[in-house]
Amino acid sequence: MLLNGSRTDTSWMEGGVAVTGVCDASIFDTPIAVVDFETTGLDPVTDRVIEVSVVRRDPSAQPRVVFDTLINPSRSVSATHIHGISDDDVRHAPRFEDIVDGLIDALAGCVFSAYNVYFDMGFLCAELQRVGIQEVPPHLCLMHMRPMLGLGKSCNLTTACQLHEVDYHDAHVAAHDALASARLLECYLRVIGERSIRTFAELAELRSYQFTRSFGNSPFSMLGRRQLDRSVKLASRVAEANR
Repeated sequence: MLLNGSRTDTSWMEGGVAVTGVCDASIFDTPIAVVDFETTGLDPVTDRVIEVSVVRRDPSAQPRVVFDTLINPSRSVSATHIHGISDDDVRHAPRFEDIVDGLIDALAGCVFSAYNVYFDMGFLCAELQRVGIQEVPPHLCLMHMRPMLGLGKSCNLTTACQLHEVDYHDAHVAAHDALASARLLECYLRVIGERSIRTFAELAELRSYQFTRSFGNSPFSMLGRRQLDRSVKLASRVAEANR
């Protein structure tokens, strides 16, 4: 994967063996982080993230919210009619540079996934570049998993949840969107298991999408980063999101 002309894939260790990216990694033994961003608009160059939620699925564990906060975008909030977030809501929220290490800690070792991963990855990369981080993690688009697995056409999150009988309410609240997407991921993983698809490379062989090229990249690591600032106070809209 290229970002600003540089390769971002490096070797990492799985079972004591050096692996390039996640291509040969087991889908079921690799942590997957389901992420949702709410933003001031649609353009990651000029707009900013104002809410992020990370639902982490570790092997043999139920998906759980591990990171959830509003973010002060250092500009006026727009699209309030969509996500319900106002200037007052984010006035005392942390800025992205305050929470970036906590966010990466939540994503460490994971394949990044989102319902429309191209949207969320665009904002993640733009925000990370603003704080000097150039890495691009391997990522998975849940919106395209339906056609990839032959389950039907791609559709919006609400429709996909209805089709797969996944509980979903309060759209455009990041924690709710991420949890619903994580439950969809569980549905898709059952199908993947039934079809004896083992690795991310085998998944990519089903159908070619732009995001499958990112499987050659390595997950984020906290190694070598500065110590997390535990004094930063997060500002979750959903206090009970992890229940």
